[in-house]
Amino acid sequence: MKETIATSQHAYDDMKDQLAVIVMLRQSLSGQVRMRRLIQQKSHQRSIGGNLVNSFRMRKVMAENGISWRKYPKSRQKEFLAALAEKASIKGIHQEAVVQTQWYRVLNYCFADYRKNHSQSRSSRLSRSVSTFYESGNNVGNEDGRYATHMEKLLDTDGLMFVNNITVALNLIAEFKDDVKMDKRLEQEKILGQVIFYLKHIQQHIEAGNKLHLEMPNVVLAADVDQAFVINARVLYPYLDLDIDWDKYTPRGFYDNLEPVEILHKLDNDQNINPYVYDTKSKDFDINDIMGLAADLASASLDKNLRKIPVNQANIRGVYDEFLRLVTQDKTKVASDQELVSMFIKALTDHDSFVLKNNTAILIHDDNTITKYRVNGRNWYAFFSRFDTNYTADQVKNISAIGDVLLKETARRFSGEYWTPTIWTNRAISEITKDLGADWKEKYYVWDCAAGSKNLTRDYKFKHLFSSTLFEEELSLGQMYNVENVAFQYDFLNDDVDLSPDNILTSKLAKAAPDLAQALLKNKPIIFYTNPPYGTAGDVRMDAEHKKAGVADNKLHEIMKKDKIGAASQNLYTQFFYRIVLLKKAFKLTNVHIAYFSNSQYLNGGKYWSKFIKSLLSEFKFDSGFLFNAGEFSDTASNWGILFAVLSGIPTRDKIPTSFNVDVEADKPGEGILSLTRHKIRNLPNDQLLSSWVRNAFPDRKSVQYCDPGTYPTFSSAFRIKETSKHKPPKYPVNALGYAWNKGSNVEKAKTETALFSACYRDGNGFPIISDNFERVIINFAIRKATKHSWLINKDNYSQPTFDSKESYRKVLADSLVYSLFNHYSYQVSLKDVQYLNNNYNVKNEFFWLSKSDIKALADKYKYARMGLNIEDDNERFVYKKLQDLTTYLSPEAQRVLYYAKRVVDETFGLRKILNEDYPEFSFMSWDAGWEQIRRLMSHGQKPDSYKNGFLPCYEELEKKINGYIYQYGFLE
Repeated sequence: MKETIATSQHAYDDMKDQLAVIVMLRQSLSGQVRMRRLIQQKSHQRSIGGNLVNSFRMRKVMAENGISWRKYPKSRQKEFLAALAEKASIKGIHQEAVVQTQWYRVLNYCFADYRKNHSQSRSSRLSRSVSTFYESGNNVGNEDGRYATHMEKLLDTDGLMFVNNITVALNLIAEFKDDVKMDKRLEQEKILGQVIFYLKHIQQHIEAGNKLHLEMPNVVLAADVDQAFVINARVLYPYLDLDIDWDKYTPRGFYDNLEPVEILHKLDNDQNINPYVYDTKSKDFDINDIMGLAADLASASLDKNLRKIPVNQANIRGVYDEFLRLVTQDKTKVASDQELVSMFIKALTDHDSFVLKNNTAILIHDDNTITKYRVNGRNWYAFFSRFDTNYTADQVKNISAIGDVLLKETARRFSGEYWTPTIWTNRAISEITKDLGADWKEKYYVWDCAAGSKNLTRDYKFKHLFSSTLFEEELSLGQMYNVENVAFQYDFLNDDVDLSPDNILTSKLAKAAPDLAQALLKNKPIIFYTNPPYGTAGDVRMDAEHKKAGVADNKLHEIMKKDKIGAASQNLYTQFFYRIVLLKKAFKLTNVHIAYFSNSQYLNGGKYWSKFIKSLLSEFKFDSGFLFNAGEFSDTASNWGILFAVLSGIPTRDKIPTSFNVDVEADKPGEGILSLTRHKIRNLPNDQLLSSWVRNAFPDRKSVQYCDPGTYPTFSSAFRIKETSKHKPPKYPVNALGYAWNKGSNVEKAKTETALFSACYRDGNGFPIISDNFERVIINFAIRKATKHSWLINKDNYSQPTFDSKESYRKVLADSLVYSLFNHYSYQVSLKDVQYLNNNYNVKNEFFWLSKSDIKALADKYKYARMGLNIEDDNERFVYKKLQDLTTYLSPEAQRVLYYAKRVVDETFGLRKILNEDYPEFSFMSWDAGWEQIRRLMSHGQKPDSYKNGFLPCYEELEKKINGYIYQYGFLE
């Protein structure tokens, strides 16, 4: 049977080669010589029965004697991509022209202008067009036969280029589009049908005397603004012999009308056409992959001779992204992302275990059961024709070892999973050894209850190791590591949550890991060593649909709610902690330890964590830990820290520690892990938080008069009204000065979830600003926004300040007020005729810092009569009057900011009327227009020197001043 298949393949190859020869005989002499040479090579290879040595030698010669080309530099690639991106919004012929121009530059640089593609005796001469090359008397018979021509539009094509390297030639034809779906089969067929007509015209031109000295193209490049593919043009040669009235149709006519249908039907059923479509927007896109493929195709008579790209740890993520884009296309149904990763790695490293039938990839398991996956069958073939599937045992291990990295980012952020690099697992092992002794791997029962592919334990030997994971598919990813351990599927947050000595022998755990169940029963030494997922149901990083809602819904969550653990029960890694607390209590464990990688926030205290901390630290003591940047983990943001902590079980206690000292470490290339400093994590009670200090300044609600619901506009930003929301709008006092958005109590939230508004902020998470709490609101805002953020303090909570005198308080308040007025998150505006629920409102800016007389003088200067009249009928604003009381406390830095802010107002005032006509939504003609409006005025008009060279540097100095207050008065430690 195999012999028959091989013979049929040879017959098919012979037919293709003979057909190619018939076409090529109509070309120049050099084309005939090359084709004969290729057929002689193939015939010799077959005559020796497919001898592997000769086959290898043949491929080696083709590689060495292939097309010479040079890589396109990364700097030029950036310009190439930027030019395409800039024109992406343009549709039609103009966009297509940009695509053509950019690809011409690439092709000419890589091939035509490369000195090795020119005759040695004339290597300094740049290549020129086909026509001028031959008209100047140069021909392939001179010198050593090497030549190259620039891309040129000939015979109505989008471009032809000819490169001769003595034994092989690249004859490339290009087809460019504006913005089409090149990854769709129909679009590919439309483009290739158009190319077939061009090939026919070239063939007819050669038969008619070949005035332009053309050769039949052997490579097709098709590209639009963000995609491209390359195919072997030889597979299109048989189409040229179809019985069609070629003069009746045109290339563009086929693309637009799909006529004649004979070509479309043949293309649709052609199994030799499965182009690999490159996405230029892909983060791992490299245009040299396309140039290399074009060179390979020119050098190869058959696609099977192409050099495939090996997959390794350096490129596997980009390859996986391409697999998802081309092969699965979000249509492959899997139980989990882990199964998808496992499928990809299996197809890559054990490709023969799959059988492809149409659009179904059938995986045959070791036990002869099968799993069917829906895929794009054509793209499956194209993908694995481009990427290698042959690897050594060590290479397979390396690929499988980083399976966790391949979890799609959206899924990973949903579940909070992250992959642990080897260097940090080694560091964790040493930390446990320091606390539990050198023999802990032999002495303790070790349970990694979120094992994934065993990243934490794969490099070490344990006497009693148990690895459980949520997803069955992950077991196969780590099956080659610690093969003697007990690895099993187990949902740590849902399975056996009521586990006790009374039911353990009939539990799922006992069936999967009986020795582990016995260890719990007999109070054996046990350590829970894992990297639990990090995720929470409430997070600003969610999208508009709140995708994370439900991430923490499980049986442990319900138990924690029942036990009144509070908001921390929404967090996945706290649920992992709490499950161990329950096990310790249920089995009365006296030698139990926790060694977790996790977010450090659970130790920082506050209302969110207080009940959880009490439940955990009343049963466990903090032994030691180290903190490092989360960016050390794969695909994890670098703006927060990961804590590895070792906790040991203790008899129940009531007194909970208020601080924890940890080492701060970093992985330095070439040096390993270095200790940077020590950091104190403070467990602050809720009543000691800065946010509580601010809220306590608001009077009793019963003493405050509030607006009736629906009678005050609510905003989602400085200028945007928000009438409806899933959130009930906050209650808003009649005498309110604005609203302070103030989410959370830590440094992380301060950066992006702290803002001031001149009206009510629709989604709450803050408090209205009135005269009673104004001062504390301002200090709180300035301290949070002036903080110099770093990953180290990201989870630290702000505490109530301690002022040594009333004068110190007034000094901080004065500078904070000036700083707050001009911050980018200070959305202070004055708006006219705001429509809200079918009523019109005016929004006064009580944060305006200048006097009526200051603005009246400017209004008179520019003859803004209506503004002048409005000023006369209005009152001085609250902040102006407040600043008068604080003048003597203003620092020189604050005074300079006020000076330059006034100059900016003066120098931009003349733009207000004309820009108000163009941008009425910004209410530039309000006399008390706030700094947010001034910024908009400058962005649509011009920024004066007083702003760029005066205000901005002075504001930076003021920010440094306030940053000093943060530590001087105890807001942070």
